[in-house]
Amino acid sequence: MEKRKTIEEKKKNKRIKWILGMVFIASTILFYFFGPCFFSNIPGGEEENEFNLIFDNHWHRVDFLIEEEIVFLPIEWIEEHIVEEIEVLQNPLRARVFFEKESLVFQEKNLKEFMGSGKISIDVSLLEKAGEPYFPLSEMDAVFHTNTLYYPKTEKVMIDLMKTPYYQGTAFEEENLRDGTDLWSRRKAVVKEGEEIRILETTEEHYYVWTEKGQTGFLPKSSLIEIRKQLPNDEELVMEFIKPEPLNKPFGMVWEYVGNSHPDRSQDEKIPGLSVVSPTWFDLENENGDVTGRAQFRYASYMRKRGYHIWGLVTNSFDPDMTEAFLMNQEAQDHFIQQLLIYSSLYKMEGINIDFENIHYRNQQPFTEFVQRLSEKLREQGLVVSIDVTIPGGSLNWSQVYDREQIAPLVDYVCVMTYDEHWGSSPVAGSVASIGWVENGIKNTLKEVPAEKVVLGLPFYTRLWEESKKSDGSIDVSSRALGMEYAKSILEEHHIYEKDWKWIEETGQFYAEYESEGNRYRIWLEEERSIAKKAALIEKYELAGFAGWRKGFEISSIWDVLKEAI
Repeated sequence: MEKRKTIEEKKKNKRIKWILGMVFIASTILFYFFGPCFFSNIPGGEEENEFNLIFDNHWHRVDFLIEEEIVFLPIEWIEEHIVEEIEVLQNPLRARVFFEKESLVFQEKNLKEFMGSGKISIDVSLLEKAGEPYFPLSEMDAVFHTNTLYYPKTEKVMIDLMKTPYYQGTAFEEENLRDGTDLWSRRKAVVKEGEEIRILETTEEHYYVWTEKGQTGFLPKSSLIEIRKQLPNDEELVMEFIKPEPLNKPFGMVWEYVGNSHPDRSQDEKIPGLSVVSPTWFDLENENGDVTGRAQFRYASYMRKRGYHIWGLVTNSFDPDMTEAFLMNQEAQDHFIQQLLIYSSLYKMEGINIDFENIHYRNQQPFTEFVQRLSEKLREQGLVVSIDVTIPGGSLNWSQVYDREQIAPLVDYVCVMTYDEHWGSSPVAGSVASIGWVENGIKNTLKEVPAEKVVLGLPFYTRLWEESKKSDGSIDVSSRALGMEYAKSILEEHHIYEKDWKWIEETGQFYAEYESEGNRYRIWLEEERSIAKKAALIEKYELAGFAGWRKGFEISSIWDVLKEAI
């Protein structure tokens, strides 16, 4: 009996061992085939967090930023890996980068010859976050001979140097991309047949690869065919220029003031009737022709998405002596023009707006010759050239220096600044732009400039004049510029409301005044009715359109008035 019991126990143990063995074999088979599917939903381990950027086929961990599909990288990383000579400047925050002109690729032979050789620099606006400056590398690929791509699915960046080759293969058939090379490796994705796969590293039986979607992992060597060595696509290297679509006539334009900080237009809606924005991006910095740049790639992206043309504005810093030295130096002028051409290409601008003011009258002819030289180079690339001028008459430096008759054939548009009738330091209070002053200024301009080239410059601002009595009984006059909304709010603070404004037919404006602490305050307002009267001159004289100074000074209802006028 005891012997029989022992035999039964041995048989039972054998069955248990057999069952356990079969369970183990079955589970192993199931795990091999289905385990990766289950574990593919589990977040990756350390490998996924080791790097987020590949530069020149090497791994990096970099805290980059993405805005408007632009890749921003820390300025320190840029200095270490991309550009040897770079200077960070303030007010506004920007990087001045230096590079060889020969490194730029232009399609036109004449442009290559004009650019010549030697170093040149441009300013690039930086993005600041948590006190750290970031550089928009992806927008500068053509300058640095890089190819910067962001892969949103994996939140990784690939940066190629155009001179560095890499290896690539084609997927022979559908294959699992795994996070390792052993039996238990997790499946990360499925590579489709015919997909182009970049090889990053090679092991004995596997490739570590980068897929078209920016995924990384291991593939068996047998899964890739047509292994080949190739260089990155260099099509983006060429410095290209926008070929702008013709503007509907008449058109609307607005100047955008850019100071130490850049306006954020990311949330703005498209303004009906407005076709062109002209940001104050560039200034002549010195007599050698260096340009201070405040252009911003994000702003340019916002404007393009809303369908605006961009005419970057360039000034002479309103310095007559520096301008004179500059106009006497053709080499400096060429240097200046070269920078504007680079900026125009990088920021995909449709045009340049020339705003040179306060020039010695004796430099009238050299200035006209400079406009011709600048305009020829810009228009060769299909760019629109406009110039800002005051109304005829007035001072030598501010008005008579413009030879309008000679300048008109050299440019596409002449923007007539019909302000300031009474300027900021005027000894007498008065309107910034009364209707009579504006219309006479346009009529006199039309004697020298064809109507189809004339753009009516409109003020979106007014001046609050303060008159105070001095001890000798004379009146001291001072003023400050105000936007439309601010002017209205100041009057309301002194209990003067719209119903209290007085319409002055002679000036085509409402007028208001009040007294405070013994001083008299006077204001000639700009609002819907006054702007409508001025804008009516566009149809009356068949002008090219209007340009408003400046964005942010207007009230929103002004755009309905202007749309109606054109």
